[in-house]
Amino acid sequence: MKRYLKAMGIWLLLTPLGILNGGLRIYITEPLLGNIALPLSSIVLSFLIFIGAYLLIPKIGKCNTKEYIFIGICWAILTNVFDLIVTVIEQRPISDFLEMYDVTKGNLWIVVVIITLITPTIVGKLKSEK
Repeated sequence: MKRYLKAMGIWLLLTPLGILNGGLRIYITEPLLGNIALPLSSIVLSFLIFIGAYLLIPKIGKCNTKEYIFIGICWAILTNVFDLIVTVIEQRPISDFLEMYDVTKGNLWIVVVIITLITPTIVGKLKSEK
């Protein structure tokens, strides 16, 4: 149980990366780069999540593959719940939340969620090989 609490703590530590990334996209990269800012932002955030997890996942301790998969599922669920809560708090329509998954509009948010889902398992395997 303790290692799952640590894993959720890591997710909490990674969350500000997403918030900061979104703010930078809205206030800096979108005005400078236009439409390319949205997919670029998703790629940058995916990279940051992976690097952050690579550095922090060893703090959890040794886990087996099933445990890393479970952690990834929890992280992906928490990510979606967080974004849905923000959508509701900001009193935006749920369609705004769903539009994040519309790749035809240049939004690669699904990539971020997939990276969030698989990163614990990948990092766990990389770290166990060392």
